[in-house]
Amino acid sequence: MTDNNFDYDSFVRNPLNPIDIDNLTLQDSLFSSTSPSLSPCNSFNISSLNINGLKMFSQNKIELLNNLFSLKHISFGGVVDTHLHPKQVHFLSKRLSNYTVFSSALDTSQHVRSSGGVSLFIENSLASHVHAYTSLSSRLLSVDLYFKGNVKLRIFVVYIPPTSDQSLRDETIDLLIHALSDAKRLGFHHTVCGDFNMHLDQFYPLFFNQPQIASKGIHHFFNFLLTNGYVDFTPVNFSSTSLGTYHRTDVVSRIDYVWSCPLLKRYLLTSVIFDTRDLSLSDHNPVITYYDFSFLSSSLKPACARQLQRRSRRIFSFDSVTPSQWEDFSTHVDNLCNISPVVFASWHVNRMCEYLHTNIIAGANAILPARTVGNDHTPKLPKDLETLIQHYRFLNRVLHSIRLLRKYPHTLSSSHDRKWSGYLTRLNNIFNLYKSVFSSVPALPSTLLSCRTDYFNSLFRTLSHASKLLRGLHLLKEKEFQDSSIKAHLASRDQDFDTDISSFINSALSHSRHRIVLDRVFIDHPTTPQLLTDPKDISDAVVNHFQNAVPIKSSPPSHISALPDRWRSEYSPMDSVSPNIYSSLMSPPSLEEWLFTVSSMPNGKAPGPSMITYEMLKHLGPTANSLLLTLIRKCFAFADIPDLWRQAMVFPIPKPHEWRCQLKNTHPITLLEVIRKSFVKLFYNRLSAILAAHNVIKGGNFAGLPGGTCRDPIITLESIIHDANHTDSPL
Repeated sequence: MTDNNFDYDSFVRNPLNPIDIDNLTLQDSLFSSTSPSLSPCNSFNISSLNINGLKMFSQNKIELLNNLFSLKHISFGGVVDTHLHPKQVHFLSKRLSNYTVFSSALDTSQHVRSSGGVSLFIENSLASHVHAYTSLSSRLLSVDLYFKGNVKLRIFVVYIPPTSDQSLRDETIDLLIHALSDAKRLGFHHTVCGDFNMHLDQFYPLFFNQPQIASKGIHHFFNFLLTNGYVDFTPVNFSSTSLGTYHRTDVVSRIDYVWSCPLLKRYLLTSVIFDTRDLSLSDHNPVITYYDFSFLSSSLKPACARQLQRRSRRIFSFDSVTPSQWEDFSTHVDNLCNISPVVFASWHVNRMCEYLHTNIIAGANAILPARTVGNDHTPKLPKDLETLIQHYRFLNRVLHSIRLLRKYPHTLSSSHDRKWSGYLTRLNNIFNLYKSVFSSVPALPSTLLSCRTDYFNSLFRTLSHASKLLRGLHLLKEKEFQDSSIKAHLASRDQDFDTDISSFINSALSHSRHRIVLDRVFIDHPTTPQLLTDPKDISDAVVNHFQNAVPIKSSPPSHISALPDRWRSEYSPMDSVSPNIYSSLMSPPSLEEWLFTVSSMPNGKAPGPSMITYEMLKHLGPTANSLLLTLIRKCFAFADIPDLWRQAMVFPIPKPHEWRCQLKNTHPITLLEVIRKSFVKLFYNRLSAILAAHNVIKGGNFAGLPGGTCRDPIITLESIIHDANHTDSPL
């Protein structure tokens, strides 16, 4: 079969674009009667864009990228050739507040012509499903997402260098082929997006007519994709007038792709090339491929809605509490505790505890200053800067809409004027708000029909000039905010040098606190691995993990006589110690002893489940303290504690190695009720005083007693280790 009668579409199953490109851009107009962006219903998408570096004009480019992602509702946005380190990309990506970014490492070696750098921006509701990401090279990134139903999605972002660096090009292609084969072997649904620097349209005839040549040399990567059933749905580029993904002078070509594996074929909907030449974002156009949302919906619908709820917590600002507020707090809690002491003493310890907890927290909520923060709290920009950004983006949307009217004047209708009247009011308000940046407030026409005489050129120039002025003001205000933030951080670091040297060193060395967000848990099952995102599933998994993380290999003996002979003597009562020395251990404490114990507890500690803190206990009034002492004495008398004190909050803390959403890579910190901890402290104070006074613990077993220290055994152990190292002797 010759090139003339070769049917490209039927061979590669690559239909002509179902969505007309021109109509698509028209729908992006603010004057459209439909949605701001015409996308297939019930779909998600993956896009690819070569941004030609973010080192130059980075602020402007990232703003344009944000507008593009918002306009097209991008789910997964692959961005290649950034020329930036991951930390730099992360800093710039803060502008894209609705996205989480994952980036490759950067190759800065001298022999490399292009430093590369690829990133994947994932919409936040989907980013919670990310289990792991791997920088395979500076030009190849993979991100793994897990969904319910054992659905695994791996997205590759690649930048294959041009033929001017053939060895690096071959190395990247070989690495990508190996990574794709590995994804197939592991059963991942997977896609690869990016700049391939290859012309697929020129390869089709070669693949069909000369398969032996197609499988060799520069063609072998496309040969690998097509022979293994991968699909690219981007419209075929039949002529030089077609919309390609790369434009420079008279060259129009299609070298950017989104390839989908055979498992994703049945979810593919369409693919479009979006024309961004007027935006000066890049000499590449983004390609966007749409997939049926049913691939994700079974796992997202029940779980994501609950996860996206902004759960928050209340934090008391103890640093700003005045003495008069503490007095009001004490009085208010005492007024709430208006029960008869006799009646209170007759209650069960559980009811007594619930009564006190409720009234103490009620008093704190009523009197003490507090703020409510989200569990994913992030710093905010100044309000005036946020407002300026919103106005600037709206002006750009209007400007883009007028640009489309210039390009397609025949689409103007009376409905445009009706919408323009509303936009005109908002535009005039914006111009008056920022009139200091204009030499004169721009005059806008009352109707769009009057602009047809000059094909909207005058209106376009006016809005374009206004956009540039607001852009300049935006950059100036942002620079002022950055400068003030830098000065504030410098002042804070100088203060840390005097008061908190540890924080100063961490800041100087750019050390960041390693933390995790427990919004997903990966279950590494050998046959059915899954990523949990439903809050209830996560909670159950955490409880199950920490209950069984340290298995109990044996049950404790019921009596000392059941112990082996070796340990029976160690645990038997000591003849030299009289049991009478412990007679006062369980006697009811006095109010003075209880208040002394509470006053010795540290401030600034995290509370338990009830959110009662040591600061609150220290400022209770006489009535509340009397009732609390009654509860403490009853606990001593019955050798029991309330059920609420048996509850705790467990926080997984990351270990030094990578988190990877696996609970085995964490260790727990448990937050107990502060009243329970004070109760235990009182008991410990009594016991330690008895042990010290009667010399019960001898030898090296005294570190926990008053005046005790571990200094001597540590020095001894260090001396042994030093001697072994110095003499090269085994320990």
